[in-house]
Amino acid sequence: MTPQRLRTKLRKIRAQGEELAEEGGELNLVPYLDIVTNIIMFLLATTTFAAALGDINVSAPTTTTAVSSPTDAPPPKNDLNLTVSISDKGFTIAASGAVLYQGFTFDSAGNLAQTGTALPTIPKKPDGTFDFDLLAKKMLEIKHIPTAAGETKVIINANANIIYENVVAVLDACRGKLTPKPDPDHPGKMLESYEGFGDVLLSAGVN
Repeated sequence: MTPQRLRTKLRKIRAQGEELAEEGGELNLVPYLDIVTNIIMFLLATTTFAAALGDINVSAPTTTTAVSSPTDAPPPKNDLNLTVSISDKGFTIAASGAVLYQGFTFDSAGNLAQTGTALPTIPKKPDGTFDFDLLAKKMLEIKHIPTAAGETKVIINANANIIYENVVAVLDACRGKLTPKPDPDHPGKMLESYEGFGDVLLSAGVN
């Protein structure tokens, strides 16, 4: 056997040995573990930025040792709990103990008068779009009644298929126009104030 054939034979034997070593060796898991570790770190980092879309108004009870007479205690405040629900059919307005039907009105004393039981409170326009102008008008009517004069909060909830732009338009309609007013604590400065309900809370149903 010539030296050239011998070298060729040895190369073939070496190549076969390397193939057998690769097939019978252990799989290198280090690259896969690196990828999994990076994915876990990414998931842990992104979950900290999840925004809660539901606000719960909770007031902690106060503790005191003094006992006051019932005559000295201020009368309990009845919150309006005004809620606007957005659905495919339009807007449904509700307050404490009552759902406002289509065509609702208030008298000069703020008493509610309802002539029907049709819902939603503000249906869509004939062309299928939401009537944001009428919603803003009705929210101002509610704001001007005596029982809601001091209220600033309104809760907004929507079906899952309501787009984000419509939710924002409802927020603007509930707030009304921005009307700055003088700051009593800082003369010469102005405070941001809305003519409607400026404190808007999004319920957990909004996506």
